[in-house]
Amino acid sequence: MRLSIINTAATMWAIRSISLVVGFSSMSVERTATREIYPFQEWAAQCGVQADNGFCLAEQIVDGNEDWYAATSTGGREGSRVLTVPNEMILSSARIAQDYQGYVEPAFQILEQKGMRHLFPQFYLFLKLLVELEQGENSPYYPWMASLPRKFNTGVSMDEFCLSCLPPFIRSLCQIKRNHLVAFREALQAFEYLSPQAKQDEELAKFAFNVVFSRSWSAGPGDCQIVPVADMLNHGYPANVAVSYDADGNCEVLMKRDVAPGESLHISYGKSTNPSWFMANYGFLNDEAPATFCKILAANPSQELIDVGYDTDKMLFYKDNGAVSQEVWDVMLYSRLERKPELEADRRAFYQAHMSGDQDTKAAIHNKYLRKTCSALQRHVNGILAEVADLAVKMNTFDYSNHPRLPLIKKHNDMVTETFLKVKQNIDQIAASAM
Repeated sequence: MRLSIINTAATMWAIRSISLVVGFSSMSVERTATREIYPFQEWAAQCGVQADNGFCLAEQIVDGNEDWYAATSTGGREGSRVLTVPNEMILSSARIAQDYQGYVEPAFQILEQKGMRHLFPQFYLFLKLLVELEQGENSPYYPWMASLPRKFNTGVSMDEFCLSCLPPFIRSLCQIKRNHLVAFREALQAFEYLSPQAKQDEELAKFAFNVVFSRSWSAGPGDCQIVPVADMLNHGYPANVAVSYDADGNCEVLMKRDVAPGESLHISYGKSTNPSWFMANYGFLNDEAPATFCKILAANPSQELIDVGYDTDKMLFYKDNGAVSQEVWDVMLYSRLERKPELEADRRAFYQAHMSGDQDTKAAIHNKYLRKTCSALQRHVNGILAEVADLAVKMNTFDYSNHPRLPLIKKHNDMVTETFLKVKQNIDQIAASAM
């Protein structure tokens, strides 16, 4: 069955010319390059991709960028299959590891020395993508690669000024990704099967890195995969489709619930309560998230503080009503108890109560220090609000056309302000009642 293409202006086949550049790679990775969706569709059909239940690709503009995503024109019932991608098309780090055995050891030694062994699967995909990019039109994956986005708003794509307009937490996440890219490029120099041009091309490496980290998923221990066509599934929570594999390793996309005609098809990328993580990794703002990390950062949290609840996925401020998760209260109190030797008895009592589930003892200790905890939270919230306000002034002094990611950063910072103002109102009320 042929893959359908739906354009927001009209239902039509999207016919685009392929952008070429002169050099070692015949595919442009410039931001202005056009995504070649129609040749990609033809290639997918020829490779045996099966589309069912009205599976189609739709176009929209997100944060100023062209975005193609998976949808269904007819809808379908729970459990229905909408897409099958043959195993042979899948880019699998486990399979690449077998193919590249004996050729990559020096590169992986560099990554291991930098403490990045956990990124080995992604690095295999990174290498494979660069090899295919260098082949250009001679690569069997060229139609897929030419369909990929060139405009990314991820942490590695931001310029230095854009980074300086981010609050500390998301800035730290972006810096982590940038450090990973630097390490990948250094390790790449030890891989002998790419041209010197390809290995020195910063934009090409950045493009490959963005593709790997925004379009791959874990397919089991030690295996990270990019599944062409299925990689068009955007994030949504809760997900309305699920990815699975049949006995032959073919990738299947199944509906998790009844899906209406015209509805987008989406999976969960994880971390649904951490919009900053989505923006740093994927380059979009997950404004549907019900909550966001409270931005309380500990440079070197103790194991006991982690046990009590120091976790960026659990220490939350809720967007709609400004509620504060229990983990925030617990961590704020326990961090104070840890810093004060004279409070050692209460620290031990609180920790034991937390680990044993003794809520009465925890509540009693919370009440004892409620004013101090509220005061600390107020300082934190007010500090973040003041910093984001200063960043807004800074952004307004620059031309957005020269920094195309500033509108997205402004949306992120506005979301932080809106949420923290609601939290401030709640904490101020609790503090007043504790007087």
